[in-house]
Amino acid sequence: MSKTAKILCVEDEEMLLRDLKEELEDQDYEVLTAKNGQVALELLQTEKPDVIISDMMMPKMDGTAFLKHIRQSRPNLHDVPVIFLTAKATRDDLLEGKRLGVDDYLTKPVDYDLLLATVEASLAQVLRVRKQNQQKLRRIYSALQKQRASSEDLRVTFIAQKPSSVQPILNALNDLGCVVTVISEDQLVKRSFTLKDTDIVFIVYSKIVHYYLKYVTEGIGRDWKGVSVLLAPPKLSEEQRECIRDAGIDDTIEYPYPPIQVFKLLMKRMRV
Repeated sequence: MSKTAKILCVEDEEMLLRDLKEELEDQDYEVLTAKNGQVALELLQTEKPDVIISDMMMPKMDGTAFLKHIRQSRPNLHDVPVIFLTAKATRDDLLEGKRLGVDDYLTKPVDYDLLLATVEASLAQVLRVRKQNQQKLRRIYSALQKQRASSEDLRVTFIAQKPSSVQPILNALNDLGCVVTVISEDQLVKRSFTLKDTDIVFIVYSKIVHYYLKYVTEGIGRDWKGVSVLLAPPKLSEEQRECIRDAGIDDTIEYPYPPIQVFKLLMKRMRV
């Protein structure tokens, strides 16, 4: 990676946490530390590491609960590899970790040569995937421009209280030269925004968005139908889906909102 890679180590054993930090810093990595999953989540409010190394058994929040939370509730971290450290994990523990999206396991006591090789391999894999995705996105964007028969940049609006929740998509769109606007939920409630000249609107689902779609969709100056896409959590109730359909939103993309899926939907919309 071109920049210094940032590694988050989550471990409740103070001596081991210090050793992990020293070994990684000796390899010129930037290292963040947390003594359990709860502390790590607080740290991740403001930091995005390139790799997370986490113990499985910790007080307050263990590695499995920590992994489950970031895979289900932190879309900005969906591309960050997670490596578990384990000494006594059962077969069921390992299976649950795999199902939740752990990328690798290392056993205790830690073999630091193996640890460093695993971190290096994880970073290389992330870089390969990012390059492949970027190439796919550029091909899709080129096709979009041809379909539009226009040299104008695609104009995309996001409605989201926390832009960090869709940061990978925002980065991809900006990198490709799209004109991206973010509308906050406060603006949505006050109706202090316009969708004029917007090609497509992505709405990040929330309680406020649900209320708006259900009760305040009239009078916004433009029908949602044909222009809006909902970025939805993994599971929506039938009542929620009905509300979305009634508001004129036909398409949804579920968490973690893959950028390639976003661009494929853009192509479909532009054809229409």
